[in-house]
Amino acid sequence: MKTRLAVLFSALALLSSVSRAAAHGGEGLTGETAWSTWNLTFEISGLIALTLAIYLRGAIRRRTSAAPLQPLRHLLFGTGVLTLFLALQSPVDAMGERLFLAHQIQHLLLRMVGPMLIVLSYPEAILIAGLPRRVRKQVLAPLLANRGLSTVFSTLTRPWAAFWLFVLSLYVWQIPPIHNAALLNPVIHYVMHITMLVAGFLFFAMIFSRRDTKAGQGHGLRVFLLFATVVSNILLGALTTLKDVALYTAYDIEGRLFGIAPLIDETGGGYVIWVPASMMIIIAIIVTFQGWNAAEERRFARRYEWTGSNTAALEFPETAAELRLKVAGVNRRMGRSLALGCFALFGVVMATAITVLQL
Repeated sequence: MKTRLAVLFSALALLSSVSRAAAHGGEGLTGETAWSTWNLTFEISGLIALTLAIYLRGAIRRRTSAAPLQPLRHLLFGTGVLTLFLALQSPVDAMGERLFLAHQIQHLLLRMVGPMLIVLSYPEAILIAGLPRRVRKQVLAPLLANRGLSTVFSTLTRPWAAFWLFVLSLYVWQIPPIHNAALLNPVIHYVMHITMLVAGFLFFAMIFSRRDTKAGQGHGLRVFLLFATVVSNILLGALTTLKDVALYTAYDIEGRLFGIAPLIDETGGGYVIWVPASMMIIIAIIVTFQGWNAAEERRFARRYEWTGSNTAALEFPETAAELRLKVAGVNRRMGRSLALGCFALFGVVMATAITVLQL
């Protein structure tokens, strides 16, 4: 629990100052200047640099540990932080105020790609090791020991709670009146981005949790919820892509960039929700299956450990009949998950074909 809370606090610290980039407006932006408009701010760029410095310090301090970290984890963390930097400070942020398509790309980076990569790097121990000793003892330790915060975090990272927060963080902000209001109001825009970021971190913290659960039931539910997320992306993406009228009129106040027609712009944004976002979740499904297999291998490796219970032997059947009885429920859940997955993949393929034909 403490390590999961640590990564949440680290993420919130990294993202706590995004208000400067959340609703800067798109005044004065033109097609010629859009690609060179970097909204570099000390509050964001400085905090990102500080986070990387803490991580580097922690990685150096832990380089001689008994279980050295794989370079891939460092790469995942660095890429995840870079993704957030590009979403908040690069021309994507500026163009997001004048193009629905660019705004959806920004949301994809903030809500999905960045949090997914950072959580997959499991940076908790390194970030804690990188903090000064006084900060760890006087600030972090009391926060991690707070039962109220632990209860809130545990509640929000329960599978169904994290799933609904993740889905609603997309659906609610796509409602046209709310989306238009967010573009025109800095406070609402700030809340939009923060809720997406937090929902993304909570969701992937649940999905990629290393906690072993009996018979892998937790992993099965995670796979099911990931497939359900793909279906939710397909539904909203299809509604946004295939509509025949522009709904997000706030982008027309200053004019959409590059002379893109409103309906074409919103069709492109819907496609981002429909296909690229779904493909990211499919990658998460593959990683979750690998984690499920690793958890089963760890449990099987502990099969001879004495537990003090005579029922422990039931966890590891010896005969074929016992094995069939043991895995019957797991196989049914797996079958349902794979069936839903086939449906989701079919939807993604059809989405691509339909969109290409329309263009």
